[in-house]
Amino acid sequence: MFADVYFHFETEQVVLAVPENALTRSTDGDWQLFVVDDDGGFAAQEVTLGRSFGDYREVLGIKAGLEVVTQGAFFIASQLAKGGFDPHNH
Repeated sequence: MFADVYFHFETEQVVLAVPENALTRSTDGDWQLFVVDDDGGFAAQEVTLGRSFGDYREVLGIKAGLEVVTQGAFFIASQLAKGGFDPHNH
């Protein structure tokens, strides 16, 4: 038998966390998220990973309140890598 176990941590500071599937690797191997930019397109934002909370991961290096791609991030990264995708939908 298997079980998913989640722990609740109390902290003095606010923690920003995203679903694990929102994280991709950049071409240089760093972790990144895709955020929605002012034009409605996507921009890669490099982040540092923190603690794991079940299916979520703490991220450092990103501002609170940004709209983050949480589904389809791998598709965006793969299309950008092969040059067949315009992140600004133009």
